[in-house]
Amino acid sequence: MATDAEIANDMAAQARYWQGRDLLVERACRDAAHMLRSFIEGKRVDGRTYGGLCRRLLNLELSKRHKQPDLSFKLDRARLALEALNCRARDG
Repeated sequence: MATDAEIANDMAAQARYWQGRDLLVERACRDAAHMLRSFIEGKRVDGRTYGGLCRRLLNLELSKRHKQPDLSFKLDRARLALEALNCRARDG
């Protein structure tokens, strides 16, 4: 099982890979890496920003245009890590 920091690094690497190939995927991966790192550092994350990112990750994951098993797995893993970190941050 990957740690949250490893997932953030993987999302940053995915953003670099998708740069120039697909802007939607690049932005979602970059934003996921940034938000994961914010949660890890204990910073407050805006609820609308968090919800919007989770929605974008889920839409990309379910999109037929972006149907690549490796990408879907990584987007799902990032979304689940964000949800777990958000629950931990809320519970205090």
